[in-house]
Amino acid sequence: MSCKATLRREMIEKRKALSLKNGEMFVKIIKELECYKKAKNVMLYMPIKGEADVTGLLGDKKLFLTPVTEGDEMYACRVGKMVEGAFGVPEPSDKTPFDKKDIDLVIVPGVAFDKEGNRMGFGKGYYDRFLKGMKAMKIGVCHAFQLMDKIPSEPHDVKMDMIVTERGIWTKENI
Repeated sequence: MSCKATLRREMIEKRKALSLKNGEMFVKIIKELECYKKAKNVMLYMPIKGEADVTGLLGDKKLFLTPVTEGDEMYACRVGKMVEGAFGVPEPSDKTPFDKKDIDLVIVPGVAFDKEGNRMGFGKGYYDRFLKGMKAMKIGVCHAFQLMDKIPSEPHDVKMDMIVTERGIWTKENI
């Protein structure tokens, strides 16, 4: 098994074992960010397998989007009535794509992140393909134990502009 696969498996198991419900802390930190305050169109994720819960943001007066996957592609749709989608992830029942160039901020989950802004997901590349070339601010969100000094990365991996944990914020200035 590769180093990347081993790390992915270990992080997912550790995250799934969490009993701590700290979604409120993530939401509080994100709401204080200037980039969040200014954003009109925000893409976030529906948490699975112990991912940090950021759905508490949904009550704010913004247009919220969430990912939908079909085949090898991922696109953004408005949050609305949710149904179970691919990989057991909740998706909007209305799958009308939203133009990604109009997204101001993307809040991104991950299995692990590092202090260079690298992100490791589940290994399918959906987020990397979706985020490639986007001008939107990209914020990775994870539990503090998922932020490491260095993780394996590939040239096609899209780096985060900022990483939020329950313990604070990492930006390019301090990454």
